[in-house]
Formats: sequence, C-alpha cells, structure tokens
Amino acid sequence: MRFLSSVGLPCHPWMATVILPLLLLLVPLTAAQMWPSCGESGDYESKSTYEANLRLLSSTLPKKAASSTTLFATDTVGNVPNVIFALALCRGDTNSSACEGCLVTAFQDGQEHCTNNKDAAVYYDSNPCMLRFSNQNFLATTVNEHILVIGSIESLMNFPKLLLFTLLNSTAQSAVNSSRRFTTSRLDVSSFPTLYCLMQCTPDLTADDCAACLRPYNQYTLKYMDGKKGGRVLGTRCTMRYETFPFFQGDPMLRIINLATEVPPNNNTMPIITANPAPQSQSPVEAPPPPEAQATIQELHGM
Repeated sequence: MRFLSSVGLPCHPWMATVILPLLLLLVPLTAAQMWPSCGESGDYESKSTYEANLRLLSSTLPKKAASSTTLFATDTVGNVPNVIFALALCRGDTNSSACEGCLVTAFQDGQEHCTNNKDAAVYYDSNPCMLRFSNQNFLATTVNEHILVIGSIESLMNFPKLLLFTLLNSTAQSAVNSSRRFTTSRLDVSSFPTLYCLMQCTPDLTADDCAACLRPYNQYTLKYMDGKKGGRVLGTRCTMRYETFPFFQGDPMLRIINLATEVPPNNNTMPIITANPAPQSQSPVEAPPPPEAQATIQELHGM
C-alpha cells in the first residue's frame, strides 16, 4: 500500500471495473475532493456527434434536476451509436442554485478526468451532487454501479460496532420510508460520541429497491469502517455518509436514542480486501454489492 496524491488525477478505463478481490487505496483528502469513476464501454472522438450530444446534455440536465422538487433528473439524448443516458442527483439538504452549479461542474470534471470516455460517474466530498452519463442504458435498471467505499483513517477508542449498526439500520429504514428517499440523522447514546448520518436513494426507486440498494452498504461499512470516525459509500443509485460532526444542512430529520439489540453476523460472501500496489497518478475506483460486482475501498485523511 502507498499514499497517492488525489489532486488532478486522471481516470483510466481499467479503473471502471475492479473484479473481486477488492483493491485498497490510501488517498489523502483535499479541499473540494472529487472522485471520478470511468467506465469501459469505449471512447468517443473529439468533435464527434457523441461529444456534441454530451455538450447538449450538460446544458440541459443541470437545469432539469435543479428545477425538480427532488433535485433529481434523468435524460436521454441522441441515437445509437451516439446515444447518451444520464442521471443527475443532488443531496436532499441543498438548494436548486447549488444543485445546478454543482452539476455543471460535474459535467466538466467528468469529461476532464475521464477524457473521451463514453461512461463516467462523478462524486464529490463537499459539493452536493453526483452525475453519471453513459452510452449504456443503465436507466432501464435499478442496478447500483460505480460504487466507492471510503473510510477515515482516524479511529475512535472503544467504539462499539453496535453503535454504528444502530445508526446505519435506523437511518436506512427512515430513508426507505421517505417519499424523497432521503434522510439525515443523529445518534446520541450514553457517553459515546454523537454520530451523524445521511442516506439517499434516487427518488425513482421504490421503497423495496432503495432498501435493496442500501442493504449491502451496511455490510461494507460494518466490515471496513468498524471503529472509524467517519466514512461513506457512494453509488449511482444510493449513497451513505456518517461522521462524528454535523456535515449536512439543517437539523437532523431523525434522532436515534436507543441502541439495537444486536449486530447481525457479517455476510460470509463479502469479499476480502487485498492491498495491491496502485499505479501512480491514478484516482479511486469503484465497487457494487451484488456477487458480480466491482469495488474499491479507500481510506482518507481528514474525514
């Protein structure tokens, strides 16, 4: 394992699909951290029809998402072989202006860091949006792809796993039952540190689909972030973040004051992390929950 600079890192096609076992990267967190995830469905040429369609999407989709009451939008532009499918989602605690600005930047970052790549996803540390565009019709399914699992390298002394499970389980249930598929929460139990959490699914998912999307996130978090001060799991269909400090806007929508009775056993099919050397000047990869999924686990400074 080695520390890699995360500033201005390009994203290469091989990084879009990492088959198990997982790849472990240690990446320092910087201001305005951005995580691109690039697919493997081919490249487009400069000044091509595909690029023109992408430019059209970048001028319309941010406004479409920002004007939605759920700050979410999908769109399709062009015809095969230059068709583009896109999905844009902003955090439920942001406003339309910040949402639109973030998505405009996301289109720019996606094209810059996944140069000429037909499939890309963009996530941020502090900016309130995520974006994916692709020549593959991922909108026709609820499959969660381009997943990043990110954990703080800072630990909490005597931090019980039951505390983290309670936070995740309660927040997930609240998000699933929300009409916007979005919830923020705060957990206050005994003398343990206060924990804050945010979970969100794309609002076009049913409650069952949202629950299915978040369920593996709990398993990843319990396995790879046990005792950590913070962490997040980012995907194109659902996201989760928790910290020991308030990081979202407004008061928590849910307050948790009682611990769960027990922590369920880990899923034995969960992949084992292996520490593989990573090429220099390359950025984080991705990771999904299903058996055929791909994944990346990252530990970041300053969570």
